[in-house]
Amino acid sequence: MTRIVVVGAINEDWVASVRHRPGPGQTVVTDRFSLSPGGKGANQAVAAARAGASVAMIGAVGDDDSGRRQLQALSAYGVDVRGVQKIIGVTTGTAFITVTGDGENSIVVGLGANGFLAPGVPSGLPDPAVVLAQTEVGPDVVNAAATYAAEVGARLVVNNGPVVPLSPATLRSADPIVVNAHEAADILGSPADPAEIAARIRKHTSARSAVVTLGADGAVFSDASGETAVAGVQASQVVDTTGAGDTFVGVLGARLAAGDGVRVAVRAAVAAAAESVSWRGARPPRD
Repeated sequence: MTRIVVVGAINEDWVASVRHRPGPGQTVVTDRFSLSPGGKGANQAVAAARAGASVAMIGAVGDDDSGRRQLQALSAYGVDVRGVQKIIGVTTGTAFITVTGDGENSIVVGLGANGFLAPGVPSGLPDPAVVLAQTEVGPDVVNAAATYAAEVGARLVVNNGPVVPLSPATLRSADPIVVNAHEAADILGSPADPAEIAARIRKHTSARSAVVTLGADGAVFSDASGETAVAGVQASQVVDTTGAGDTFVGVLGARLAAGDGVRVAVRAAVAAAAESVSWRGARPPRD
């Protein structure tokens, strides 16, 4: 079984289904409210595990009930949580999410224990084929993950969302760097034509390859052979887009770890992301 080490955030999601997202100074009332496991790193770890990879999670939770729930949720999907740090006296990360009837969302993340995650990977984990890191946990942790990937000869996949300044060495070794269109605009300083956006991200960051997700329109990627677009897959229904990007990245990492080329991996990731919007929350019900 292919192995992946995921380095990233672990959160508890507080989700409110609303008719419309509140504007400045506005209060919106709802009777549809739920708690669910989340965090970009944890979501991607679950997506990779569901795609067939053997996954070890590196992250941090607080010494609270929420932290215990998040560890149990990861373990239920077969994710190895031996590398998750427990931060004493700190709450587990929390995301506050509003979801409208069209499935679109707005998210505010309270880092909690994620902000105390120490850079580095504990000893004793089997060497992975892929190291997958996201930037919710900050640049120092991601840069350390890149160093670890180089030491063990693993492929590095970096999801630079939210966009943070990473070291030139980390960016050069990213294969790929993955962002959505909004994050690409942040990196480039302005929106870009989808036909050239991945190539521009690759050139700007000096990454080995780049993937830009385009929501329902699919994704584009750029590597040494050029830029390629992968069309979106029609979703059967759109209930909640929360976690669709994480599903994409997790499946992408799993397929790359299994030896697929970027084109095949991106196609699989696009299909998985389209499927993910049909359920509520960032993760599917357990099989």
